[in-house]
Amino acid sequence: MSLAYDVRANLLLLVDLLNSAPHVTGPDDGLASVEQLTEFVTQHGFTGPLGATPHDVAVAAGLRERFTVALANDVEPVVAAINLTFSEIRAFPRLASHGDWGWHMHATADSAPLGERMASDLVFALTDLIRFGDLPRLRSCAAEDCTAALADLTRNQSKRFCDARNCANRTHIAAYRARRNRGVNAEQQRRV
Repeated sequence: MSLAYDVRANLLLLVDLLNSAPHVTGPDDGLASVEQLTEFVTQHGFTGPLGATPHDVAVAAGLRERFTVALANDVEPVVAAINLTFSEIRAFPRLASHGDWGWHMHATADSAPLGERMASDLVFALTDLIRFGDLPRLRSCAAEDCTAALADLTRNQSKRFCDARNCANRTHIAAYRARRNRGVNAEQQRRV
């Protein structure tokens, strides 16, 4: 299935939100301050008022914790998290079109608190993944030493490594060096 632009963008929002947790891509919380959250939503192309509040920072942290369950690809806990989030936000679904997004759903008013707007975007994207059986597009990085999340937006769902820590490159270099060392060791043993 081809994912709509807004779903793709909101899945990347979710991955970046999950990867902002302490000890995923760095020792610190990447969204611990109002300034960090404001920069985060600005980079993700949010519309409406972008000034975050301490409450929005707390909401973002709660969403990050709540939606970590999506990485396990078990539908029931994700559905429970979606439904809980829908019950917490004042949802007034409407169609909107702006920028490169084309027609898509907004569940809250542009004037709603930033945390509610983030929550609505995340639950709509996850709802589409559930509806179309694409939840496995969200998963953890395949690198042994990485806990970052990734959204596989490839057609054949072949992405294995996150974009947060250069894991694909590190893994491929390590494999090359291991093969090269095995070859050098074999050559040394032949000479003996």
